[in-house]
Amino acid sequence: MNLLKKRRVVLIDNRFQLRMAAAFIGLQVLLTAIFTAGLYFFMDSELHADLASAHASYQSLSQMLRPIVVILAVFSVTLSVVLTTVFVVLISHKVAGPMFRFVTVLESLAQRRFEAYRRIRPDDQLGEMALSLDKALEVVKTDIQALQRLVEVLKTCHAKGDQAALLAEIQAIEGVLCAWQKQ
Repeated sequence: MNLLKKRRVVLIDNRFQLRMAAAFIGLQVLLTAIFTAGLYFFMDSELHADLASAHASYQSLSQMLRPIVVILAVFSVTLSVVLTTVFVVLISHKVAGPMFRFVTVLESLAQRRFEAYRRIRPDDQLGEMALSLDKALEVVKTDIQALQRLVEVLKTCHAKGDQAALLAEIQAIEGVLCAWQKQ
């Protein structure tokens, strides 16, 4: 019985994924530090003023802390959302950029055109896939060029009426086509 095995690979690209995790942890530490510093500086200023403000004289310290913590928490969450969104967009460009290029190349191939393929940036992800795509494009280009040359030779052989050369060129074309393994 053929049972499907679950993947055991947690990290596909260790360097990229661990750097991304470290960056998110760093972002969270930064946001927590900002929240903590805001709370500390407010409390420090109020305590040093001996709670002498008119507002503080009418409320207890616990009643005063609630709105402060709520305001700082809302500020922290808002800042977190903005920074995380910017951060995710910047990091996703390292994956989305190469994927966009791959889709462009594949779409042009689907329309039987060779798009000018430009390599991805060195710091982008999916470098191995880019190399594989580049190799595949080179094989397809080479085979098409070989077939074009063979067709020209075929036409010449046909015009001359050389049946032996004609048969040899047909076999060469079959050789190129047989190189593409049919599944």
